[in-house]
Amino acid sequence: MKVLSFSVVAAVCCVIAATTNETEKDPAEKSVKTKKAKKVKIKEENGILMLKGKNYVQAIDQHKRLLVYFHAPMSGDSQTLLLEFKSAATLMKNDSSKIHFGMVDVSQEKSLAKELNVTSFPALWFYTEDEESPTVCPALRTASSIVTWLQRRTGPSATLIKDGSHAETFLKSGNVVVLGFFQDLEDAEVQIFYEAAKDIPDLPFGVTKNKIVFNKYGITGDTVLLSKKKEKNPFLYEVSNETSKKDLIRFVRVNEMDLVTEYTRASSGKIFDALVTSHMLLFTNKSAEDFGVIYENFEAIAAEFKGKILCVFVNTDEPRNGRIFEHFRVRDVDCPAVRIIDLTTSVQYQMQADEVSIDNVKKFAEDFLGGKAKPKLESEPIPEDWDKHPVKELVGRNFERVAFNDERNVFVMFYAPWSEECQKLFPILEKLGKVYEHHESVVIAKIDSTANDVHTVLLERYPMFKFFPATYVEKIVPYQEEKTLEAFVHFIEKQLKELQEEKEKEKETKESKHSDEKLKEEL
Repeated sequence: MKVLSFSVVAAVCCVIAATTNETEKDPAEKSVKTKKAKKVKIKEENGILMLKGKNYVQAIDQHKRLLVYFHAPMSGDSQTLLLEFKSAATLMKNDSSKIHFGMVDVSQEKSLAKELNVTSFPALWFYTEDEESPTVCPALRTASSIVTWLQRRTGPSATLIKDGSHAETFLKSGNVVVLGFFQDLEDAEVQIFYEAAKDIPDLPFGVTKNKIVFNKYGITGDTVLLSKKKEKNPFLYEVSNETSKKDLIRFVRVNEMDLVTEYTRASSGKIFDALVTSHMLLFTNKSAEDFGVIYENFEAIAAEFKGKILCVFVNTDEPRNGRIFEHFRVRDVDCPAVRIIDLTTSVQYQMQADEVSIDNVKKFAEDFLGGKAKPKLESEPIPEDWDKHPVKELVGRNFERVAFNDERNVFVMFYAPWSEECQKLFPILEKLGKVYEHHESVVIAKIDSTANDVHTVLLERYPMFKFFPATYVEKIVPYQEEKTLEAFVHFIEKQLKELQEEKEKEKETKESKHSDEKLKEEL
């Protein structure tokens, strides 16, 4: 399968590129505020300023607070966020913060986007009069998160919890809630907590110094508590003078996730916000009889590697997940399957085992973290001796050149190296290779389908055998007989005989046609 976008992974990959979890400064080499432009009337649609190169600087100068949305009409993610951006503009219309909303269509304003150095879309920039350069917003995907993010930048970023009753109500206000316990709200660590809260607008944040609240939850020192409705006990992070904003954001993003998160459109944002760049994905059918066992095994490993690897479940029975299947090149024949992707390099890894057992998944995770796992590529390198043995070793790079050859009849075994059934058949294939080792037109070959993508062949299972006859058209004949040496030979000889008969008929047809044409010329 060919790679797609992770919205998927390319779907998965555009989301990854657009996602940022910390505030970035000075995205442009030079601030646009240093330039002057002639004032023009700025067009407005539904409370949103339509910004262009000729009025961009003017809009920034005229408005103390301006949120700018860089919109790419051809991007599905950009179209989705546009609806949320418009809703946020409506919600903030009468807000006391007096924040204005503006939009740039980058398909029409390419020069402006280049000048500002806007390289990923969709993008949100927030301008304020007291800052020379704009603040690049983190990945905000809903109107409510946009509004909360803005409000936390222009007002308190955490709710002040005054007593035990208030704390109890607050901690029940959402599925995931964050509460900071600080003995002195003027300490520098509290400001770091506030800054972290600004960049996590999708979760409610509270802060308290009340001793009764401290005692109620057994807190003795400066601590950040994360409460989840699904968990009996909260997650705690002890704050020190060495704690950074990044530390707090990572603590929240890692612990807000379930041990295994099911991939959906709604959860995709949180998956990439988790700040864990190594993701292990389980592809299997939720309605399968053995799903419970498979999921429990996967979840057990998720607990062991929490914080190092983020575990995600992808339901293969969900049609809307098709794009992520394509991104990871996963087929029905592969499932249940486990993959790992390193988001820092976009390199994928495939578990080298059929069974999703605790031991197999654990070894896969350990091999990956230890640098021993083998990356999954579209093609392995062509072995130097690939054609020096009775059974030729094909890879993605030389498959079509060998298989679709009008001078060779090629019988190919598509295998998975860890499959016990495949391993049992290798000796038989070697014997078959020796039978045809010196045949002038027959080639016996094999290819590891788990390490090489062959786009022209649809595989239903492992192992699979197919015959590629020596014709001028790309023809594929599936093998569906017994997997014995005698049956293989009988099948190949039958195909050779049929091919010879076809060629003789074709020759007779050509000769007959030539004879008819010659007769017409004589007449």
